[in-house]
Formats: sequence, C-alpha cells, structure tokens
Amino acid sequence: MAITAKVTSKGQITIPLQVRKLLKVDPGSVIIFETEEDKVLLKPAKTLSEFRGILKGKATHADFDKIRAAAKKHVAEKVRNDER
Repeated sequence: MAITAKVTSKGQITIPLQVRKLLKVDPGSVIIFETEEDKVLLKPAKTLSEFRGILKGKATHADFDKIRAAAKKHVAEKVRNDER
C-alpha cells in the first residue's frame, strides 16, 4: 500500500486515515519514527497501560521498599561526604 501525504511549511504531515486505523492511533497518540537507510517506519509507542501486569509475580512491595531504603542510604552517604 502506497499513500502520499504533503509536508507543510512547518514540516508537519497528516497521517492518512487508512494508516491511523491500521496503527490504531488517535489524537494524542505518540508515534515512533524508525529510520533505516532511505526508509522510515512508523509505529505507535506503547502506553503505560500496555505494560500493566508485565512484572506480575516478579517483584514484591517489600522488594521495592528495600530498593527505596538502599537508595535513601546511598543519597544520605553522598550528601554527608559532599559536606566534608
């Protein structure tokens, strides 16, 4: 399928309706442009909701608490050392 679009003076194009439907993009969607030699590939960026549940069963709330505590300790030590 080959569809054309005109570039405006601001460097903008309107993504044709057929392409928007194919990519399932709506106003406000983020599009990724991947370039490869003389070609450009458009694909919709994944939304945060698409990642929901991806780590299910992989980490616990306690794991995040440990990470947060370690980060706080690291920052406190760095601040202490910088004050010297």
